[in-house]
Amino acid sequence: MHHIVKRNVNGNRKVKIELLSNDRHEEYTRFILKDDRACLNSSLTFMRLLEKVTESEPNYLIALENDRIIGSLPSFLKRNPRYGNVLNSSPWYGSNPGITIDPAFPYIQQLKIDLLGAFSDLAQEKDAITSTIITRPFEKDQELYHKHTGYEFLDSRIGMMTSLPVISASLEVDLMNLIHSKTRNLIRKAQKSDIEFWHDSSIESLHFLAKLHHENMIAIGVPPKDMNFFDTLADVFTYDKDYRVYLARKDNKLIAALLVTYFNKTVSYFTPAVNVEYREFQPLNLLIFNAMIEAAQMDYQYWNWGGTAHSADGVYHFKKRWGSEECLYYYYTRSYKDLSKLTCLSSETLLNEYPFFYVIPFSELTAS
Repeated sequence: MHHIVKRNVNGNRKVKIELLSNDRHEEYTRFILKDDRACLNSSLTFMRLLEKVTESEPNYLIALENDRIIGSLPSFLKRNPRYGNVLNSSPWYGSNPGITIDPAFPYIQQLKIDLLGAFSDLAQEKDAITSTIITRPFEKDQELYHKHTGYEFLDSRIGMMTSLPVISASLEVDLMNLIHSKTRNLIRKAQKSDIEFWHDSSIESLHFLAKLHHENMIAIGVPPKDMNFFDTLADVFTYDKDYRVYLARKDNKLIAALLVTYFNKTVSYFTPAVNVEYREFQPLNLLIFNAMIEAAQMDYQYWNWGGTAHSADGVYHFKKRWGSEECLYYYYTRSYKDLSKLTCLSSETLLNEYPFFYVIPFSELTAS
């Protein structure tokens, strides 16, 4: 794909949009790191993880001026010969790197429009039946997406982010002051419950987390991440650089675990797990609090809670009480063909055919 965009704005500024090539990977990483709000899901490390786990094809759009990257929009293609290909700006849970623009470029809105146009061109070039743009949390140009995505279906999630306190002698007190009194009490209860905690790089610790996560998700009727995902993560990611696994132990028994990921200025709450028999001792709250302390000590600025569905009241209040700021981020879905093959499917079939991808809203499905 060599989609060329030419504009006559304040002279003849020529911007070319093309797919990211291997020889530009280092330049792309340097470009992304300029944006303090860029999270792990913007990175090429995460691209390699998603490529393996979702069995999809990454197509990262980059905007170039004078052969220098000034903008980017990641995307992944899921091929499906039976029902049609699907393009997402990023699949996976709460994965929304969205558009990144060099803040020094004077025509940011126009460049976003150009990238959205290139994304639509790419969807048609790849013979997609639908495409979905997922915006970044705290996106300032939401109205621009409303006008220039050509969307037919609109969905949203709640993004939540806690700004971590700066390193100081009063770091723990400063963090406690951010947190709701009810959560502070739960942390203090855990601190008095004779719980050991640490982080551990062994594959056994990651497998413990995976198994406990599986039990937790099955108990509430939610599909868990499978063991292959965690093994792939350990293969692609580097411990202490990209992720950590925190563990809690009481009465000589492992009772909770927490997977967090790191990138740029942000640490992300990725996978929590807790033994329900020990939940009353609040080991997960203890792990989160200490992971936040250590992240702040490593000079991370943000704790990303990921996406939350509007119907998940309990999850929302849990995250909100950690001093998080909230926003909406949106799913703009456009179709390019007759959707009757998709709309007659059940939600279960749609999820099986396109695991981890957003295809169309479940409300559009006619099957029971």
